[in-house]
Amino acid sequence: MRTHRLAIFALIALGAMAMAGCYNGNSTADTSAPVFLSTTVEPGPAEVSMSAGADITIEALTITSHAKSPSVTLSAQDDVILTEWVITCSRTDGGTVASPQWQNFYTAYVPANGTTRLGNYRIFPANYFSQAPLYQLFPENGGFDKETSNTNIRQRLHIEIFGKTVAGKAISVAFDVNLNFVY
Repeated sequence: MRTHRLAIFALIALGAMAMAGCYNGNSTADTSAPVFLSTTVEPGPAEVSMSAGADITIEALTITSHAKSPSVTLSAQDDVILTEWVITCSRTDGGTVASPQWQNFYTAYVPANGTTRLGNYRIFPANYFSQAPLYQLFPENGGFDKETSNTNIRQRLHIEIFGKTVAGKAISVAFDVNLNFVY
């Protein structure tokens, strides 16, 4: 009887793992829209001089819409309107304190099976330079990060963009940009 229960438990665990694997294996199925989006960043900013005091921008961001299924005929109802951009920072240099999350509301239109290109799109506001952890790099604050003792701070910006199709189906796309902040 004990072996029988163990076999049943093993089958249930195997089924749960298989279902979890199926869900995580296809990120394009995460939204109800009949399209998914991809991004291309050309060229991404790598080194940021905070002494300039300017917002950080992406020179060119291309967002492309693709049909989830080649057998589906897309219409204008499948065009995408992106409205909310959420940027979450994490440290990549061993430090633990990262810049705060930033939310930007900007509308971008992507036609079904089409492309839109944004030029000089803002991904990080300059006023965050005066907040933790970046303020430490200013000469008047010591000029180095107290956690790593480095004169630079490296962060990854995880950019997630949310929107809907014209028909009201939810859609999102995400990508990362790595930045090295110096004064």
